[in-house]
Amino acid sequence: MKSSYVFKNKLQFLVMTINGQYDYWDFIQYPKIILRKCQSEGVYKILVDLVPITYTEIPTIELFFLGEAVAEVLRDRVKLALIWVGDNKDQLLESVAVNRAANMRIFESTKVGELWLLQDKEGEPSNLFQI
Repeated sequence: MKSSYVFKNKLQFLVMTINGQYDYWDFIQYPKIILRKCQSEGVYKILVDLVPITYTEIPTIELFFLGEAVAEVLRDRVKLALIWVGDNKDQLLESVAVNRAANMRIFESTKVGELWLLQDKEGEPSNLFQI
């Protein structure tokens, strides 16, 4: 793997920090890693810090597929705040994920991401598809 990650439990939410170099094959695995960690900790809100990642340019098609993977795996089960200081292409990743019912947003500030994660009082996912 060209990147590595560490988790920290802040009680109300988890923090995942990813370091190293961007690699699509690493990043496509992260939604499943996030889901397993959230299930094992019983915490369904996570802030993922991508600021330490180095990259040159992420192809548009990879952002699209990453957004699909986030939605497919995490959907409404995990509330996900990404901290990424990137270009406008990050809107594509968020749009793809949100349009497929993922509970995700991208922020440039950790504090704003934390506030968004904590704005509702529930510790569980939103269950958008529950009847």
